[in-house]
Amino acid sequence: MQFLNQKKKNPAISDAPTGMLEKGWSSIRKTFEQFWERKFLVLVIFFVVCAALSCYSYYKSTLVSSTIVSLDYEEASKGLTPSHTRFNIFEVQSAEVMERLIAYAGLEGVITPEELSKCVKVKATHNKSVSGSVNFISTSYTITFTKSDLIQERSVDAMLSLLCKAYREFFVENYGINHSLLSFDVNDLKFNDEYLMTVDLLELKCNQLGKYVQLRKRENKNYRDPETGITFAALEQRVNNFYTYDLARLRSYIIESGIANDKPSLSAMLDYKIRMDRLIYNKLMAAYDEDNKGIKLYDTAMSAIVMIPTEDQSSQYYMSRTKTGMDNMALHADNQLNGATEKMAAISYNNYLIEKMRTVTPQADQIRKADTMIRQMNASLQALASDIRKADKAYASYKARSFLSFRSSNNGFMDRIDILSSFFGAAVLLGITFFFVFLHHFLHRKGIQA
Repeated sequence: MQFLNQKKKNPAISDAPTGMLEKGWSSIRKTFEQFWERKFLVLVIFFVVCAALSCYSYYKSTLVSSTIVSLDYEEASKGLTPSHTRFNIFEVQSAEVMERLIAYAGLEGVITPEELSKCVKVKATHNKSVSGSVNFISTSYTITFTKSDLIQERSVDAMLSLLCKAYREFFVENYGINHSLLSFDVNDLKFNDEYLMTVDLLELKCNQLGKYVQLRKRENKNYRDPETGITFAALEQRVNNFYTYDLARLRSYIIESGIANDKPSLSAMLDYKIRMDRLIYNKLMAAYDEDNKGIKLYDTAMSAIVMIPTEDQSSQYYMSRTKTGMDNMALHADNQLNGATEKMAAISYNNYLIEKMRTVTPQADQIRKADTMIRQMNASLQALASDIRKADKAYASYKARSFLSFRSSNNGFMDRIDILSSFFGAAVLLGITFFFVFLHHFLHRKGIQA
């Protein structure tokens, strides 16, 4: 009642909110009228602001370039490299990769690897955890290159492309394919060693190359070196020819000519090997005889097929045959006999060597010929290893494409200028201008009324 009495005595109390609202709407109308009167100027300014913001957005896009690298091999899901070592994406910022990048970009003396590494940023495309404490292993990463004042003459897109090349080569060389078996040191062949040992070493090297080429052939039997046109099948044939013909001819010539640096020592060594092989042979044959005796004494009732109840996939029972003790003894006897046969062959071979060393005396020209043959075969094996290494290097680069794949995350021209964001920014700026003009009219009118 007291408030109503005050309202009757002072009508301004009830009219104040209504007056403020009328003043607000009046100010808005006045602002709209002014904007409408200058609508063409407002539109021009709006589009000028849009263009300016688009230009700024495009300029910013020229300072940064990014790509997404994906690890496309089985071990990646375990956080490993193809060689089963721990994968570390931050090696893309390592000094070795940066040095390669500087060399490719021709920036020697312009920027240091440490300075260049600051331009590179790396982050996982998926950064989340699974089941609380278990971390999700990302197999793709975003690599970003930011422009540096020290390399103004190089675009970020060009630098990022060279960075991907440098990192791919670094990754393949360190984690792709192991080429250690292809290294062949001529110092391994010492001509003061026994001739037959030199032949054994050549054979070992040949076998290593053969196994390496066979492995590559199984991986990709249709691969062909794009430069030379050679295939792993052709290289394998060269290895086989070296082993079958060259090595066999050299070994036969040395044995038939009785060539040795120290015949007494060689004969003593071969005699020792014969005694050891004889002991092993006797042991294997004794085991073979015992297995045969066991088979003969085995219960004839159990030597037939033994059937046991078995459940199949459809939960149905049937009678299945199982192995008996006689089966295991027969298999063991075969293995012992095969081992004894190999030892007897080695004994016969070493006896033949000893006989040749005792009965044949080589001539000087025969020794010189053997030395020449070894040197020629050494050169041939090195050339073969070199050809395999070249083909395998090309294959490693070819295979690397399946290890790492790069997908540019940079957009086209329309995305670079970012029309939508520019339009929104210009609209926000226009709205702010409208608000301040409205506020000016509102405060001015209020001042007049006061």
